[in-house]
Amino acid sequence: MNVYLSVPMIANRALARAQVMAKAITDSGHAISSPWVLGPIEKRGPGAVDVFKRDTEAVESSDAIVADVTEPSIGVGMELMAAYKAKKKVVIVVKRGNATSTMLMNMGRKITVEYSDEGEIYASLRKALA
Repeated sequence: MNVYLSVPMIANRALARAQVMAKAITDSGHAISSPWVLGPIEKRGPGAVDVFKRDTEAVESSDAIVADVTEPSIGVGMELMAAYKAKKKVVIVVKRGNATSTMLMNMGRKITVEYSDEGEIYASLRKALA
């Protein structure tokens, strides 16, 4: 299964958490269709990658999305909506006690992986992807 990993990139970036999520995805036997989220933040300006086109096409061509919604991110929200509308498998990762969008929490057809400590993410996400 090709899995789009959706994580905050500009504000609220948590690269270590993204790496744990990526490891859970690949250790579950799946491929990550958005490897750029694990690299350096992309430059903006002339000649820059068309992030909207690249990301929406990658979401739509993936089988599932795993999204870190621990902290707010407009981009993650847009990717989740694109995946949902394209009828992809949706898995969200959220920290217990954090304020999370009511719209997102009321979204049907999703799997929610909740954690209190980031050490719980790996095993819980692998189980959700089994």
